Amino acid sequence: MQLLRIFTYHNIDTPPKGAQLPKLYIDVEQFDRQCWLLKKLGIRGVSMSAGLAELDRGCASRSVVLSFDDGYMDNLCHAEPVLRRYGFHAICYVVSGGVGGYNFWDAEKLKVEKPIMDQRAIGQWLAAGHEIGSHTVSHPALTRLSRSQAAQEISASRQQLQRITATPVAHFCYPFGDHNDLTVDLVREAGYESAVTTCRGPAVPGSDRLRLPRISINRGRGLFKYGLHAATRYCSLRRQR
Repeated sequence: MQLLRIFTYHNIDTPPKGAQLPKLYIDVEQFDRQCWLLKKLGIRGVSMSAGLAELDRGCASRSVVLSFDDGYMDNLCHAEPVLRRYGFHAICYVVSGGVGGYNFWDAEKLKVEKPIMDQRAIGQWLAAGHEIGSHTVSHPALTRLSRSQAAQEISASRQQLQRITATPVAHFCYPFGDHNDLTVDLVREAGYESAVTTCRGPAVPGSDRLRLPRISINRGRGLFKYGLHAATRYCSLRRQR
């Protein structure tokens, strides 16, 4: 069976001293080694649109969707040069209310303010051939909001990002992976073609495009296990546990 692996990243940087969740950081050198391994294995890093198109055509198993959550500036400054070196592409899910600012939704908890791409940086990301998706306006847990509040977070973020980029925004990412039947319906009503969760595993033909699983790439994961996730059915076995 065809598998579409969607890898989740956050920061491509060294975690600052005192960071509360250092696992969200991948050093530039580690990210470079991961991309090198993908290339060595004959696997391409692709955007979400490209990955889903390949899944439809039955040729997704030699590709991995590289997804970055939140829209951090280090995605452009540190990840993009590596992606360019290997001829890879990716999608960045941007919190629209944080554009040009920082991670206001969890900075206090994480003890660090992380810069988010501004409009110019997002333009550079797109000009390099990458894709952006929506990650809501303010990164809330959607299931804790009223229907109208959740709808506003989901639809307004898409409208804002389309306005500042003048490009379509077709893909969505649930903050914290938090979703239920209502939020999925709201994502559909807002016009998105896909939405990703934090459920572990690969996407397969017939997967619900608005509840796509992903594979989290954390700081502690070694290159061998990374390769297992990228090139074998290990991620499918993990999902079944």
